[in-house]
Amino acid sequence: MSDQGPRKRRKEVAETPGPEAETDGDGASDPTPQLSTLSLFIVLFIIRLVNALSIRTFFQADEYYQALEPAYNYVYGYGYITWEWREHLRSSIHPLLYSVGYQIAKCLNDSDFLVWAIPRIIGALIASIGEVNLYLFTREYTGQESLARITVLLSVGNPFNWYVSTRAFSNSFETALTTIALRYWPWNTTSDIQYDSFLTSIAFGAVSCIVRPTNAIIWMYLGIYYLWTIRASHVLDIVKLLFLALLELTTILAVNCVLDWAFYGELTFPLWNFLQFNLVKKLSIFYGVAPWHFYLFQAIPIFLMLYLPLFLHSLFVLQTYKLILTQVSVVVLVIFSLIEHKEFRFIYPLQPLFLVICSYSFKQVMKTFTAKQFAYTVNLMIIGNTAISYFFTRIHERGVIDVIDYIKNDSRASSVGFLTPCHSTPWQSQLHDPALESNTWFLTCEPPLHIASGDQKAILEYRDESDNYYDDRVKFLRETLPPLDTTSTTTTATKYQWPSHLVVFETEEKFITEFLQDSNYRQCQRFFNSYFHWDSRRSGDVIVFCNVDEETSS
Repeated sequence: MSDQGPRKRRKEVAETPGPEAETDGDGASDPTPQLSTLSLFIVLFIIRLVNALSIRTFFQADEYYQALEPAYNYVYGYGYITWEWREHLRSSIHPLLYSVGYQIAKCLNDSDFLVWAIPRIIGALIASIGEVNLYLFTREYTGQESLARITVLLSVGNPFNWYVSTRAFSNSFETALTTIALRYWPWNTTSDIQYDSFLTSIAFGAVSCIVRPTNAIIWMYLGIYYLWTIRASHVLDIVKLLFLALLELTTILAVNCVLDWAFYGELTFPLWNFLQFNLVKKLSIFYGVAPWHFYLFQAIPIFLMLYLPLFLHSLFVLQTYKLILTQVSVVVLVIFSLIEHKEFRFIYPLQPLFLVICSYSFKQVMKTFTAKQFAYTVNLMIIGNTAISYFFTRIHERGVIDVIDYIKNDSRASSVGFLTPCHSTPWQSQLHDPALESNTWFLTCEPPLHIASGDQKAILEYRDESDNYYDDRVKFLRETLPPLDTTSTTTTATKYQWPSHLVVFETEEKFITEFLQDSNYRQCQRFFNSYFHWDSRRSGDVIVFCNVDEETSS
């Protein structure tokens, strides 16, 4: 990466944003010296590497089952493949990054440590590249080195970033790609067309849309804005720009098609399949429906946490609501709020924009506070952010990680069953044990792909395997598992067999203890997992029941 100075730009916001914010000219000069991009990257990579390697908790299943498991399966030939990958709904670009890491581990000593560590190193690399480009984007957009430094410091100190940015989510990768694209975007619409900047930005933006198609909302809005406000000497200049962009997009899609062909083993178009699933069949609502204000009153406060006062102060007092960045954010939030299925991660690409907005307020606070007030505020923020980060990366939901490590290191674990909501733990990307692949099971939650397109009532009423268990536990166990008094060599035609180790959450402890009271199962281990949880079925400790008869025979 080269350390390029800012190009000629239009000042979006003056030193103190206000009604005069979007004017021409450089405004007040910023005497702060520019940082070395290479030095900044090294520092950020070290920070994010510590971040990635220190995480011992679980956030959401997609970290494993939409990235690491497909990548692991691609390299090792086993590992759980969810329905999204069997139905070819997702681009191969993201898991292929991690498959390179697994291939490196396989070519070396193929140790458990390498299989565990290399994906985290890749996550740290993605996060640090994203934050370097956040610095460069802020410097380019605002023309102020001080704001660029503040923004990257806010990013590093942000608890949600510490919790999510290095994990193997497609949203984390999408956010890094979006930040790079924003860095190259030609913000100066008063100069001649900047072909190089525009096409470079479009390239990274296009890849982000392939990874997560909903990212197109950002680039459609920015593209329309740019074409509407750009100063072109002739209409042919705009035609040339659009032609080059179309040629570039066609090339990127062709390359992606080849990658998907290699990954899936057949010619397929995941983008089309994704749109069919979400827009035509509307099956995404099967995974939950949230109120329209979810992102406004839940996601943004969680993203910003202690920065929320800075964000509100910047928007309404410093009037940064006038910025194009804020306009983009509002458009994305409105459209995403209209989509019934909502998750925090879906708007994660807006986090860089939120942090830039916060940086204006932070700089203003630096000017208006006394040195003592500022030091007190910053120290309080650091302590608060550190405590929040530590809790969510080291304490909250660590039991589901610990139980996999326990099983991996327990020589008596010949088979495992998970009576938990689907995908509650990592799998082979954490286990790295082919012996446990065929004789281990967990409850699934695949959507009703057979239901006719758009039949929302039938979709919402459909009960998956996890639902069936929680609806009637006794009935489910009697229908899917053999009688408990049957020996381990039984040939009873049931879907599952009783395992050597049975894993449940604390909410199931009383029922399972009573159900197994006349069997050879005994509670052999429990791990703290959570004080609270959004899904009541996952509350409390993670408990392991062991078949002591099998332990004795082994």
